[in-house]
Amino acid sequence: MIRSLVAGFVCAGFICAGFVCAGFVFAGSGVAATAQDKKEPSEDPKGQVAPVIWEREAEGIDLQFEFTPEVLTVTAMLGENGFAARCKITTSKDGLMKVKIVSVKEIGSPPAKPSVGDEFSFRWKVNGDTAELSDLRGENVEDAKSVVEGEYKKKKKKK
Repeated sequence: MIRSLVAGFVCAGFICAGFVCAGFVFAGSGVAATAQDKKEPSEDPKGQVAPVIWEREAEGIDLQFEFTPEVLTVTAMLGENGFAARCKITTSKDGLMKVKIVSVKEIGSPPAKPSVGDEFSFRWKVNGDTAELSDLRGENVEDAKSVVEGEYKKKKKKK
């Protein structure tokens, strides 16, 4: 059954450490501070940076990473159940993102979810409207790699 609901929403660790908080699709409200993203977010009239949202579907799990400066919100959903993890992020010049989960909101009845305080890292490389997440590392993330690592598409803005 989708690899045991992706290993308990992937080890109630990573994908549960973000239901893919690396799920990152995990409470995903962040503007990953890569050079490409720093150029792109636009400020609204009140001076706030507009979030950049990236999406991916893998093994039946919908992941969404929403980046704003210093914050990543990762949302992971399997049908109507999932979680949103709000994470503090720091980004190096070479694209390594270090993530710490600061809050988790359950949506429906997720089989697993990450814990506040969980930490992980990954590389994030943006190329136009696609981004590649690779080199996912942290405790309990091995089973989540097949879901979390890979190509993400930038969510199109509604006009």
